[in-house]
Amino acid sequence: MKRSQSPAIRIFAGIWKRRHLEVPEGSRPTAGRAREAFFSIVQKRIPGARVLDLYAGSGAIGIEAVSRGAARAVLVERDAGVLRKNLARLPPAEQAEIVVVEEDAARALAALASTGVRFDLVFCDPPYGTPQERLRAMAADVLSPEGIFVLQGDRFEETPSFARLALLDRREYGRNVFFFFGRDASVRLSGRSAPL
Repeated sequence: MKRSQSPAIRIFAGIWKRRHLEVPEGSRPTAGRAREAFFSIVQKRIPGARVLDLYAGSGAIGIEAVSRGAARAVLVERDAGVLRKNLARLPPAEQAEIVVVEEDAARALAALASTGVRFDLVFCDPPYGTPQERLRAMAADVLSPEGIFVLQGDRFEETPSFARLALLDRREYGRNVFFFFGRDASVRLSGRSAPL
């Protein structure tokens, strides 16, 4: 009997370009086209950035960010077995750090906020039906002044609201929709508005 292979997704650019990542069973990874479009939008923000990937799953967003030059990625995933296997298969990234936090996303966000750590890019792709009230209340607490918080959802979802964050843009790619938030409406998606 032939063993079925786990689905895989690939990294599109950077030092790990064309490497494949295993996808955890039962997860719904961001579609390749949507992920490519997302990174096209934020590419100028990536070099040297501190990235937080909530509900990381396979780690595709955070790993791709490091592959493209992010300085640090924190990947939050409650069941991180597949994520840790994916990281073990990659060669080390010089000048970059990847940290896995095996915790509930809301608890991890609260813990990170309490330490004072701030991120330039936060990506959040919660499973459908996940309560988001705590995340929405705390999102601004981990965002750098020019940082952006990106919530992925379904195109049929209404635009969410976040405490102390302004909606910057909404982009649709098939069923995937990205909601971009910043501390104020002057934050640009494509890059920082002023040197930090």
